[in-house]
Amino acid sequence: MDTMVYNWIDLIQETFFPSRCLLCGGKARHGRDLCDACDSALFHNLSPCHRCALPLPPGTPAGSICGHCISKPPPLEHCYAPLIYDNALSHLVTGLKFHNKLQHAQLFAWLLCRYLCEQQAAMPDLLLPVPLHPDRQRQRGYNQALEIARPIARRFGLKLASHQVERLRDTHAQADLDKKKRQQNMRGAFRVSDGIEMQHIALLDDVVTTGSTVSELARTLQRAGAERVDVWAVARTPQAL
Repeated sequence: MDTMVYNWIDLIQETFFPSRCLLCGGKARHGRDLCDACDSALFHNLSPCHRCALPLPPGTPAGSICGHCISKPPPLEHCYAPLIYDNALSHLVTGLKFHNKLQHAQLFAWLLCRYLCEQQAAMPDLLLPVPLHPDRQRQRGYNQALEIARPIARRFGLKLASHQVERLRDTHAQADLDKKKRQQNMRGAFRVSDGIEMQHIALLDDVVTTGSTVSELARTLQRAGAERVDVWAVARTPQAL
């Protein structure tokens, strides 16, 4: 199908089935569910740490590493997170995780795809959504990380590894714990099956908060033979790992 036909399809969809911005309810571009004004108003992570995506001072050179990652390097090669977690984004994340707003996953996937293209991110061999404990997934009905990962895998033609890792324990919320308890909380939380050896893996999550979850999962993957582990997340909280 040529470009002219696609343009006509887009025009018809925008005319008769207009997309609405998930934040303000105004008109949004087709397939995005976010208007230009709200897109610009999002708290974009313009100067992230290369290793953990911690927001650094404006104007920090690209590729810089925060002091915490210099003193205690995480088991991550690169963390990509286009946004800084704030109240507007919290509304969207909460809707996805607790109110069955699965359309929010499509928006998050679009935001991540745009950022990964802008950053010319190295494509992994496997895209691995951070798993939920089976009890948590049964309660929720879905894994929000997997819902975000699916359209990204289709967009980039990636293999989606949704069954290679099992979450063994339903861990406590990391943000409520101090650093030592976070490490204890996550230790031994994951089990990896075969098919990881010598693979470049990107972990997919909605928000990197303390970093303990993705760090423990990355260490588990590396012990199983993974060659490189990156993190792809929609947002990063402004605190060190």
